[in-house]
Amino acid sequence: MAILGIDVGGTMIKTAFVHQTEVSYKKRFLTPKKKEDFHRLVSEIIKSYEQIQPIRKISFSVPGSVDELGTVSFGGAVSYLDQIQLKSFLELKEMEVTVENDAKAATICEINYGNLKNVQQGAAIILGTGVGMGLCLNGRLYKGTHYQAGEISFMIRDRQITGSDSFVEMGLSAVLLIKKLAEVLEVKNDGEAVFLALEKNGKAAAKELFFKYCNEVAMLCFNVQTLLDVEKIVIGGGISQQNYLIQTIQQAYQKLFEVAPIIRKTLRPIKIEAAKFQADANLIGASIKEKKV
Repeated sequence: MAILGIDVGGTMIKTAFVHQTEVSYKKRFLTPKKKEDFHRLVSEIIKSYEQIQPIRKISFSVPGSVDELGTVSFGGAVSYLDQIQLKSFLELKEMEVTVENDAKAATICEINYGNLKNVQQGAAIILGTGVGMGLCLNGRLYKGTHYQAGEISFMIRDRQITGSDSFVEMGLSAVLLIKKLAEVLEVKNDGEAVFLALEKNGKAAAKELFFKYCNEVAMLCFNVQTLLDVEKIVIGGGISQQNYLIQTIQQAYQKLFEVAPIIRKTLRPIKIEAAKFQADANLIGASIKEKKV
C-alpha cells in the first residue's frame, strides 16, 4: 500500500508515490483555474495512480493556512481552495488524507531528512510562484497560534502599501523572476535555459534584475535572523538547485555585514544554503507522519 503525494502549486501540480525520501512515478499537471476543474483533475490523478498500486494514504501540500482538520484558509496562489476541506471536497471518505501548507511541508522534510536535521533554531525559505517560510524552533516545526507562522508573503517591503508589489510575495516570486529574465535574455521561459544564458553571457539588464532579486532574498534572511536568532536558513523551491542563485544570495548576505559596521560588531553571520530536497521537499514533507512536528 502506497502513499500518494499531491503538491498543489500556483503554476503546477506535482504528484508521486512517496516512501520516506524515495519519490517515484512523478508527474506534473498545470494547476486548474477553477475549483470544478481542480476536483476533476485530482480525482483523475488518484484513479490513475490506483491502477499502479493500492493507495493507503493521500498527502496534500497546498498554499494557504491549514488547520488541524485539514481545512485550507486563503489558498494563496490557488484562491479557490479557501475554506475547502479537501477530504470531503474530493469525496475521499474511506481514504486517510493529510493536508499541510506547502512551505511547512518543505520544512518538515528538511527537519527530518535534510539540511535542517539536528538544527535547533532554523528556517526554510521557499521560492516558487510566491514565497513561503517554515520555522524550526527547538528542533520542531512551529505553526503559530493561527497556523500562520512564517507567512512572509504578507511582509511589507515598502514604507507604505501602494498595491500588491508592496508585499514580499511579489518581489520574491521565482516564477516571475524567470519569466522576466527570459524576456530580457530572449530565451525560453525555463529555469535551466535562463540560468545557462545568465551565467554565460547575461545582459547587463538581466544581471541587474537577478542581483536585485538575490539581494532581496539576502535581506529577508537577515531580517529573519534578527527576529529569531536562527543558526541556519535553507533556501528551497525548484530554483534553489541553481548554485549561481545560492552563491549570489550568500554574497549579498555577507555584504550586509560589510556596509554597516554596527551589524558586523553586533551580529554573527549564519549559514545560508540550498535545501537538500528542493523540488521534491513538499511531497516528502507532506507524507511524513507527525514525528517531529
